[in-house]
Amino acid sequence: MIIFEKINFIESQCINPQDAVIIRLLMEGIGTHEIVYLKKDSLDAANRLLVVKDSYGLKRQVPVTKRCVELFQNALQQTKYILNNGYNPNKQLSVNLRDSDFLIKVSMQDFIANQSMITDMDSVVLRTIYMRLRRLAEFFSTPELTHLTAVKLEHKERAYA
Repeated sequence: MIIFEKINFIESQCINPQDAVIIRLLMEGIGTHEIVYLKKDSLDAANRLLVVKDSYGLKRQVPVTKRCVELFQNALQQTKYILNNGYNPNKQLSVNLRDSDFLIKVSMQDFIANQSMITDMDSVVLRTIYMRLRRLAEFFSTPELTHLTAVKLEHKERAYA
């Protein structure tokens, strides 16, 4: 349970809603590959239901917490991504996020740098998720954070609050 508390703490310390929502969704049992396909219309905020699709287009409805709804909505609004979780003693650095219907947005730099190789946007979003989790794991010295992408939390470990 200590790992869960650490990850919950990290989620609460994320400057970027885009980062916090990734962690929250993983804690609530949404798989990494399912997060890739989440779009603006995936959330029914009033009923706190998330319509999750996989790469085959199969759908399922997942009840989510109030916190998840808030983070989802904040992540959709985010237009700039603050680097290094906002920690830079001299100057806070940020990059513009590419506007899209996807919940997880990629930076314009990533999009432009890889534009010639992009055949499916989902692979770019997946790469973005893994990179952000890795950076947060390093920043907070918590390698367990990257393990969230490899395992599904048991029902009793999920974050229902």
